[in-house]
Amino acid sequence: MNFDISCPQCQSIDLVQSVPAAMSEGTHSGYSTGMHAGFGVALGGTVPIIGTSTHEFSHSSALARSLAWRPVLPSAGPLSALGTVLMFFVLIMFGFCSIGLTMDPLPSNPIRMMASLLGLYLFPIVLSIPVVAILTVAFKRARRNGKVDAGHNRARGVWSHAYYCHRCGVAYWPYPTEPGIPYRVALAPSQFRWHVWNTGGYAKL
Repeated sequence: MNFDISCPQCQSIDLVQSVPAAMSEGTHSGYSTGMHAGFGVALGGTVPIIGTSTHEFSHSSALARSLAWRPVLPSAGPLSALGTVLMFFVLIMFGFCSIGLTMDPLPSNPIRMMASLLGLYLFPIVLSIPVVAILTVAFKRARRNGKVDAGHNRARGVWSHAYYCHRCGVAYWPYPTEPGIPYRVALAPSQFRWHVWNTGGYAKL
């Protein structure tokens, strides 16, 4: 069966391209290698050190980003690891404070007792505030990433059937895909992206 893939706005096909192809052309990735030099300390004194490092890079054009089928997902792993390490130190501080409490009895006066407890545990309590904040951000990231992962296959399925007209700057579906997805309607990239993300259930994240 032949489908009409012409742009619903200009009725032409000469500058029409599938959305996956348009996004692929606007996305470039690769590896870069750098050389670093410095000095290290050894038993015989300072020695020169030369090393190389390789890292991966990815660049997306504004068009590729506007047609993306899923949002950029910052990883929750590094924050979780950092929060866990800091929490370990906080627990150690609480442990030292508890040991100090057993070695130095609290005063019998209630006001002085509260002041002593506050002074003893003030530092670990203050230190725990950024730890809780870091772990909260990591939890929210993980929950958001989970919602995107749960619906991205359905969103990508809809996204892969769309086309983009470079003359008009609009995206569209030339034929029906899923209920609620407009077809033969010219959409601005932001509108198109909303329909795709909404299909995956993460348009409002």
